[in-house]
Amino acid sequence: MQKNLRMSTILKLFFISVVIVPVFLICSVILNIYERDILEQNTGRSLQISKALSYSVSQEINRMSGLFASIGVDQDVIFTIFDINRLSGIEKQKAANKLKIMIEKYTASVSGRVLSVNFFFDNGKSYSYLKNMMMDDSAVREQDWYRDIISKPDVIRFQGMLPNALYGNYNPYMMAAALSPSTTNRMSKMELILFTFESGTFDHILQSRDNSESVLHIVSGKGQIIASNTVIDRGSHVVKNWSKEISRGVEGSFVDDSEDNKKLITYAKVDNTDWYIVQIIPFADLLANYRNVNSFVWFLAILIILAFVLVSFYFVSNVTKPIRVLLHQMVRVTGGDLNAKFTGSGSLEMVRLGHSFNLMTEQVRQLISQREKQEVEKRKAEFAALQSQINPHFLINTLNAIKFMAFISKADNIRNMTHSLTQLLASSFNRGGLLTTIADEVDHLKHYLYIMEIRFGRPIQMEWNIDPEVTGHYLLKLLLQPILENSIIHGLKDIDYPGIITITIVKEDKNLLITIADNGMGITSDVIDQLEDRTASYTFSGMGNRNVHRRIQLHYGLQYGLRYESNLPQGTKVSIRLPLINEPDEEMADFSA
Repeated sequence: MQKNLRMSTILKLFFISVVIVPVFLICSVILNIYERDILEQNTGRSLQISKALSYSVSQEINRMSGLFASIGVDQDVIFTIFDINRLSGIEKQKAANKLKIMIEKYTASVSGRVLSVNFFFDNGKSYSYLKNMMMDDSAVREQDWYRDIISKPDVIRFQGMLPNALYGNYNPYMMAAALSPSTTNRMSKMELILFTFESGTFDHILQSRDNSESVLHIVSGKGQIIASNTVIDRGSHVVKNWSKEISRGVEGSFVDDSEDNKKLITYAKVDNTDWYIVQIIPFADLLANYRNVNSFVWFLAILIILAFVLVSFYFVSNVTKPIRVLLHQMVRVTGGDLNAKFTGSGSLEMVRLGHSFNLMTEQVRQLISQREKQEVEKRKAEFAALQSQINPHFLINTLNAIKFMAFISKADNIRNMTHSLTQLLASSFNRGGLLTTIADEVDHLKHYLYIMEIRFGRPIQMEWNIDPEVTGHYLLKLLLQPILENSIIHGLKDIDYPGIITITIVKEDKNLLITIADNGMGITSDVIDQLEDRTASYTFSGMGNRNVHRRIQLHYGLQYGLRYESNLPQGTKVSIRLPLINEPDEEMADFSA
C-alpha cells in the first residue's frame, strides 16, 4: 500500500528538488563554463604570445644568419684569414688588425655581443678571433655537429648553447652558430667558421613581454632551455614529457599536472630551427580571478537557499493550517453533509478557495434538488407519452371501420385489421421497458400503415432505406409513429396523386439519423417556425411536437431532437437525431410506465 506523505514533508522535498538542487547545479555549470572560458581565453592569448615571440626570434635568427653568412662569403675576410694563417711577425699582426676591423664592421649591429669567431681549416689548423676555444681542435672536429655542418656547405646552423667553450668567458654558457663556406684556396680549404656570442642574445625578446604571470623559454629540439626570461632556468632541460608533447606539432597547448603546481603550457616552433617558444602559466595565477568569483557565487547561492528556506517555513505555517481546515470540511461533504462551510482565514488564494468550496457545496445541493425534480418530470413525461400514444378518436374510427367491415362480411380484412390493431395496442402498453430495437419499431410502423391504408381506402407507397447495421440498435419506444401519422394525415390525406413516404435510418458518426419525408401538401415557413417553437402547444395525433422533442432531450440531452424542413420539390421532411445505442442501460430497460 502506498504511503501518503505529510504536506510539510512534501514541501521540504519540493524545495530540495526544485530550489536547492537546481541552485547547486546552476552554480556548478556557470562556474565550470566560466573556468573553461578563462582557460580558453588564456590559452588563446598565450598561444598568440608564443607565436609572436617565435616570429621575433625567427627574424633575429634570420638577421644574424645574414650577418654571419656575409662574413663567411666575404672574400676579403677569407683571404685575410688565409694571410694570417701563412704569415708571421709584423705582417701577421697587420692581417689580424685588418680582420678585426672587417669583423667589427659586421658585428656592430648584433644585439648580443660576439664573443669569438673561430676558423677551422682542412689542414688541421685553426684561428680564433677575440677568444680561443678551451677544447682542442681535434676534439671539436670530432663533434657530431661539426661533421654535420661541413657536409652542408653555405648553410648557417644555430647550435644553441655551448657550455664553457671559450677561455676567459665569465658566462659558462654561450650561443653558437656555424657555417661551412664553399670558398677554396690554393693552399688550404676553410672547413668551418664557428661564431660564439652571448647567451642572452634572445633574452631581450623574451623579457619584452610581461613575465608577471608566465615563464618564457626558448627550448631546443633536445629539450635544453637556450634562453629564458628567468636567468636561473638557462642551460637546464625541460621535463621529458613536455619535450614529447612539444614535438608533436608546430604549435599547441597542454596542461601539465604531473606536479602539485598545475601548469598551462603553450608552444610555437621557430622557423628554420628545431627551437620552440614555450610559455608556462601556473594555474594558481591563471585562475586567481576564478577563485574570487567561485567564492562569491557559492556565497550568493547559500544566501539564496537560506532565503528560500525561510520563505518555505512561512509558506508552510500560513498555508497548511487553512488546508487542514478545508480538508476537514471536505471530509464532511464526502460523508454526505452538504451543510459544511469553510470559515478559515489565510492567504487571499485560500480565502477564495474557501469561497469556491462553499459555492460548490451550495451548487451541489441545488443540482441534486434539480436532478430529483427532473427525474420526477421525466417519468411523468414518459408515462404521459406512453398513455397518449393511442388516439381515442383513432381507436373509435378504427372500431367503426371494423364494424363496417363485419357488416359487409369481409372476414379476412376484419382478421388482418384486428391483428394489426392488436399488435399496436400490445406495443403501446408493453411494460418491458422504454426502449425497443429499430427492427421492432419498423414492424410497429408497418402494422400502423396497414391500418391507415384500410382506414383511408387507398394504398400508401412506402420506401424503406434502412441500414442493415442499425437494425439491432435501440431507440425510444413508439417514437416514430406520431411523426408518420402526421405525414399521412396532414401531408397525404387531401392530395389527388399517389402519396409516397420515405423512411431513412442510417448511422452518422456516433449518432442515429432518422428522416421521414413525404411528397404531400408541404409545409410553410410559418408552420416550421411554429413547430420549432418548443413552447407552443401545437399537437398532432394526440401527441404534441413539443412532447416528442422534450421526451428525446430529457433522455439524451439538448443536442438531440426534431428538425422540420421542406422536402423539395414538394412535401415535408422531419429529421430526428438520436445517440447510437448499442444496448439499453439498466434504468431504461427496467423502468415501467
